[in-house]
Amino acid sequence: MKSSKIVERTNDGTLYSMNLEFENSSFMILNVGRTDFIISVEGENLGAGVLEPTIIPANGRSIVEAPFLADNTVLDKYEQREDSPALRLDGTIAYNLLFTTLKIPFTYFPTQEEAREFIHG
Repeated sequence: MKSSKIVERTNDGTLYSMNLEFENSSFMILNVGRTDFIISVEGENLGAGVLEPTIIPANGRSIVEAPFLADNTVLDKYEQREDSPALRLDGTIAYNLLFTTLKIPFTYFPTQEEAREFIHG
């Protein structure tokens, strides 16, 4: 998680704009398809987001912007805390390789600093 900021807060939820960084250590260009992801905090589902398809260069990195809608009920429980709650990002990336699509699940645990910045916007 490179960065995040709150775009809008409504009664329905809090909309974030997140920048996620992906690293490709292979010698092939990776064409990443649509990626659905969920962020949970302390085991509770905070909300979901979608990454649009992107290309990650061979032996390179790509930063992708993704909207994320957080549940205010869950978010409010953790905004007031002094310590950083444990965040977890789970998703499935679809790699389009030649004539096939390879779906790979992933889990990412943001650092405490990333978690603090995300929760407090």
